[in-house]
Amino acid sequence: SVSEGPEPSQHRRILRLAAPNLMANLSVPLVGFVDTAFVGHLPEVAFIGAVAVASVIFDVFYAGLGFLRMGTTTLTAQYHGARQRGRCTEVLCLANVLAICLGLVIILLSGGIANLGFKLVGASEAVEFWGKDYFEVRVYGAPFVLLTFVLIGFFRGIADVVTPMWMTVIITVLNVFGDYALIYGKFGAPALGVKGAAWASVLATLAGLLYGCCVLAWRYRGYLALRVGDRKQIRRLLVTNLDLFGRTACLLFAQFFVLTVVGRLGETALAANAIMWQVWFLVSSSVDAVAYAAETLVGNYLGAREFVKARQISGRCLLWGAVMGLGFAGAYGVAMEPIARGFTRHEDVVVLVVSLTFWVVAAQPLNGLAYVLDGIFIGANDTRHLFLAMAISAFGVFLPTTLVFVYGMNLGLKGAWMGYNALMVARLATLSLRYR
Repeated sequence: SVSEGPEPSQHRRILRLAAPNLMANLSVPLVGFVDTAFVGHLPEVAFIGAVAVASVIFDVFYAGLGFLRMGTTTLTAQYHGARQRGRCTEVLCLANVLAICLGLVIILLSGGIANLGFKLVGASEAVEFWGKDYFEVRVYGAPFVLLTFVLIGFFRGIADVVTPMWMTVIITVLNVFGDYALIYGKFGAPALGVKGAAWASVLATLAGLLYGCCVLAWRYRGYLALRVGDRKQIRRLLVTNLDLFGRTACLLFAQFFVLTVVGRLGETALAANAIMWQVWFLVSSSVDAVAYAAETLVGNYLGAREFVKARQISGRCLLWGAVMGLGFAGAYGVAMEPIARGFTRHEDVVVLVVSLTFWVVAAQPLNGLAYVLDGIFIGANDTRHLFLAMAISAFGVFLPTTLVFVYGMNLGLKGAWMGYNALMVARLATLSLRYR
């Protein structure tokens, strides 16, 4: 029954999965940190906005296609818990085929994607010029990124969190060295400026993917087979991924809407917003370490039909999410100014970032819970509710409140972030009701 005492090892199980996930996740925003910091010390402030806008366009597609990772994890975790290796193989094969096709489509449509993205943002001519320089190179890494999503989702589903950690560490380290070499022309490389940051990203992602493939071939040969499954299996994968895509599309609408609003406030506001996203992304990437542990453990327990343990592990993951959110709130409360100065030398950008400290700090404890609830529902394959909850939060709460704060009350960048905080409050409320 639910009243049974928790396993004494449950917190340790969470930490064994969360610790490598944390190292892996922290390397993801570090790529953006490094790109922004290196480019932020080039002479023109437009370079920061250019990389920021181009990166957000990629984030829209990559996050929108993040169902390749989440859908692979939730199905693999449940099949792994039920000890159905053949089903795990089917999920891996289907997801890889989908990733390759989608990556090639992105490359083929890249010109139109870039034009539409920069038009929607409404950035200055300088920002658009340099941003398209960055975009046209980085887009060649799309298939590598999506295949990496699938491998990471598969490894996490079978409770191997060490391999994804090393994949992302490799990507991060090579991206740092690549940025330094290719942006500034160090180690005998050409000085490519903004394009150098893009090439560094492509090459680093390819290296991480190759490492993951080698581990798959060496340690998990039993999963290597060409199996696409029956119609029921294909339908389950597609329905799960479609729900997750809808959920993520609603979230990305909110993030992109903030960018379109800020892009019309000038280059200083756009640069400050780019730094704020990096600060915000660090929290989500850190707490997602626990959320990913929840995906694996909840999925494994439900696949094995151990429902009491699934519920217990969910409660402990939520506790860790709340603690981490409070920790980030305290850290940002005392260190926002030095963080901003680490990104840029432009004083007006620093001042604007510091002015938003309260709105960043206040949201983090709530964010910690919301991110972990996402992981719990993904592990439970309750993807339809995730989609509906995000749609209500984005269109029923975020959009009207942001319009009121920005245009009705003329609060500018602060109003945009107040609206985004309203989105997070709505996410927590809708997911909490379902969790109860």
